Amino acid sequence: MDMNKEKWINEVMNSLDDVKSAEANPFLYNKILNKLGSGEIENTPMKLVWLAAASFALLAVLNFQAIKKSASVSNNRTEVQEIASAYNLVNTNSINY
Repeated sequence: MDMNKEKWINEVMNSLDDVKSAEANPFLYNKILNKLGSGEIENTPMKLVWLAAASFALLAVLNFQAIKKSASVSNNRTEVQEIASAYNLVNTNSINY
């Protein structure tokens, strides 16, 4: 069994011996240098900037409303618990849900 395991390990280790390395386009390096050295700055369209700002504003408003609503829900739960305890409506089951 150990011999089969050793053979399998050797096959796996030698499986990449025949693989050739990837070759890049010979002009790729020159293209990259040309882009970096051109000095042109591409501006983002104002429409896209306003869209991003509006999206962030909408997200902030929705988060504020969610926080506000969760605070009111927790207040309602405490009020319900107070009423239940005042009228002795406490759950006495041994199973907690």
